[in-house]
Amino acid sequence: MSLIGTMNAHERLPSRTDLSETFQVARTTIERAISELIGEGWLYARDGSGTYVAERGGERGGPAAAQPGSLGLLIPDIQQYNYPDIVRGVSDVASEANLNLIICNTDNQTEKQSKHVRNLIDSRVRGVIIVPAVYGKPDDSPFFAMQEAGIPFVFCNRRVDGIDAPGVISNHFYAGYLAAKHLAAVGCRRIGYISRPLYSASAERYQGFLSALSEAGLPVRQDWVVFESEFESSGEGYHSAMNLLNREERPDGLFCFNDRIARGVYQAAGELGIRIGRDLRIVSCDNTDICETLPVKLTSVRFQAYEVGVLAARILLGDAAPQQPVCVLQPELMIRES
Repeated sequence: MSLIGTMNAHERLPSRTDLSETFQVARTTIERAISELIGEGWLYARDGSGTYVAERGGERGGPAAAQPGSLGLLIPDIQQYNYPDIVRGVSDVASEANLNLIICNTDNQTEKQSKHVRNLIDSRVRGVIIVPAVYGKPDDSPFFAMQEAGIPFVFCNRRVDGIDAPGVISNHFYAGYLAAKHLAAVGCRRIGYISRPLYSASAERYQGFLSALSEAGLPVRQDWVVFESEFESSGEGYHSAMNLLNREERPDGLFCFNDRIARGVYQAAGELGIRIGRDLRIVSCDNTDICETLPVKLTSVRFQAYEVGVLAARILLGDAAPQQPVCVLQPELMIRES
């Protein structure tokens, strides 16, 4: 407080390192003090710029009304899959709470994720919602850094093993079960699965797929199960489908990990003269706009992405009690023509 009293309104504070050296205390002590002063309205954080002295309020000389706080949201790509719905859910809750929302695209890269987390810590956000990245070398240090700084965070869509934090996810097992069960119900007897590379969501959907086939008394043909080697390749779904559908004995039903893979399957089937919805049935996941744009409208599993964002934000702000260790929302099947 003695330092702040000598500074002008909107003047930038020295760095945390300089303050730590000046007052001969640990950086974590400086972080806590700054966080408390922001909460009391003596300071405010400017995103990506630093911490500044707030204006003094009225004749009483007390602190001004606190600057609006911020929430951070780390997401792989705001333009892809069901991530826009998660963003909208978080944004709506943040707006209701008069909070700013800082959206960070990680491109699913752990290195970018770590950098964004460090920046959000420096910005003294009130909390962070994270869709964990899946590419690159695992790096848990940013999560421990947030815990040390007293910044709460909630995982979305998937969790990180070994990190104690609430999570809000969709039931990927049930999504795979719903998809394969529907294919069996419409008469498919030779059902395959084309997936993105193996990670938590693709493995869980595969387990649901296996359960539905077992329940229907159908065989599991491992040569009809493909985990592709790359994420989001230019030929996503297409090359795998060409390989499966060119065989003498081919699947009559395919469960695709997502709508983008299904789109690649459509392209391969069209080139081979295979009719979607007749010769080959397809069910996918995500229920994106792709479903309505394909020549035979695509049946897809819809996740409650907006609701995931809303619940994650409410847990973060303490407006909803988390069902430890994780809250699981159930998907639903959107039946169309495929």
